[in-house]
Amino acid sequence: MGRTIDTIIFDLDGTLVDSQPAALGAAIEALSRFRVQVTADDLRKQFGGGARKLLSYFLVRDLGLEQSGRVIDDAIRLRNDLQLEFTDKVALLPQVKQLLGSLKDSGYRLALATMSSRNIVDQISSYHGIDRYFDAVMTADDVINVKPDPEILTKTLGLLGAQVDRTLYVGDSGHDLEAAVSLGMPFLLADTGIYVRGDTRRMLRVTAEENGYPIVGLEGLLDILKLVRRDSS
Repeated sequence: MGRTIDTIIFDLDGTLVDSQPAALGAAIEALSRFRVQVTADDLRKQFGGGARKLLSYFLVRDLGLEQSGRVIDDAIRLRNDLQLEFTDKVALLPQVKQLLGSLKDSGYRLALATMSSRNIVDQISSYHGIDRYFDAVMTADDVINVKPDPEILTKTLGLLGAQVDRTLYVGDSGHDLEAAVSLGMPFLLADTGIYVRGDTRRMLRVTAEENGYPIVGLEGLLDILKLVRRDSS
């Protein structure tokens, strides 16, 4: 991973939590209110980049560009409200609290950089008691450009006063990887298989391996601690 890592930025959905039942369920219900029918598989193929990008894709597909533009803000608000109601369906991934606690105790600065909305991120983090571990939280509400644009990572670095080559970004998607690559930021793939599946998942692993990025699985998140400690030794 290059120079000694002192800061670790995490994605949220699919990396630290399984938010599928809440995120996908809320999107399906919200879109149905506008007579747009989608399946969980439809959503997974388009997932990444935040609610506006996701909902816009299907609204434009079924309603056209003009009508989609009129209803998109209402659809986003509805989807966010529904997802907040489903917070109890969001599951913390195995060993996440132990990982975050150990990293914090070891002196690493920790941050979240996610395309979820601020109110959803705050509620999930508070519900699971992980909010206290993060020195900074950046969300879709804080940026103009969604991932894979690196804006959210650049702003997180600025907020922390961190250096790009001493910061590790941990994510589960191609958008996460691309955002890190564009900055020359060290990256670690959390290959959880929650949102990224099938051929897309296999190709993501290949890309990570070709770039020399470490990979950990769903049951091996604690290995992140070993990897950054090894890099720092």
